[in-house]
Amino acid sequence: MYLAAPTSTSSVVGFMGSGGLAVCLTVLLVFGVIGKGRYKLTTGKAGVVAFLAGTAFTAAGKIWQHAEVVVQQGWTGLGVGGSGGPFGEFGIGAACALLLILMLVAPLNPVRASALCLISAFTWPSAGDGAIWAVPGQFVAALFMMVGGA
Repeated sequence: MYLAAPTSTSSVVGFMGSGGLAVCLTVLLVFGVIGKGRYKLTTGKAGVVAFLAGTAFTAAGKIWQHAEVVVQQGWTGLGVGGSGGPFGEFGIGAACALLLILMLVAPLNPVRASALCLISAFTWPSAGDGAIWAVPGQFVAALFMMVGGA
């Protein structure tokens, strides 16, 4: 899937492609969290960049989808979506709400915020297109398409 068509000439930044966008956001996230360069990502900014990167990972597919698969397997291992897990019936909506609650109340640093927001970028769209949880990912994907010139 392309976030921007390769033949697009109306983009401000030129053709990036979903894979190129994933690489750029990953580099920004890693070096921004490390913070040894000119710019250090704060906790909130690291979370936003991680969510953006996770959305780009989903769009890019290929090697980038491995992170999403790991997250999905983790939720499955906890019994999310089934009735046989260690927590009893634990739906995807509850998992999405849990992630939001952690974002709001857990003591986060840039690394923890990045991990939590990457997990959210993969989990929230799993709730389905009609769920409120899918809206942030859909919004970010639409922004990427506009910037990419699709």
